[in-house]
Amino acid sequence: KGYSMEQIKELTKRLIANSFKELMLQVPFEKITIKTITDHANVIRPTFYNHFHDKYELVEWIVKTEIIDKTQEAIKNGSARGVIRVLFSGFLEDKEYYRKAFEISGQNGFVDTLEKFFTELFASVIKDEVYGKGLITKEELAKYYASGFITLVRL
Repeated sequence: KGYSMEQIKELTKRLIANSFKELMLQVPFEKITIKTITDHANVIRPTFYNHFHDKYELVEWIVKTEIIDKTQEAIKNGSARGVIRVLFSGFLEDKEYYRKAFEISGQNGFVDTLEKFFTELFASVIKDEVYGKGLITKEELAKYYASGFITLVRL
């Protein structure tokens, strides 16, 4: 039995992502080109562009699929502890790659990407009653938690 188009698309994205992650352990991010990634993955350049706009989008996709998406089960189960466990284990599982990813700076820097994802994640799990009528908004509180979490995983 063959694969569906959706499965093939996911497998191709994973192949490209794994190729990129291997390269990140050997070469600084700035020196990695789309050609380097596709050559390393044994695919043609248009294949990369069928799935990703640029390598920054690829970095976002890796964080989203390897860490953020995996928190959904714990969120559904109402387990804050489970969410935190998934987040930490995601970074730990691939700590060498993520250590290198933290070096990506400037516009579209890795910390900015994480801050965006984690602020959305924490905002989605903070109950409205938590911040009530206080001086801080739910979004500000979520951003605070996101910054704190990023600082912790970066150590």
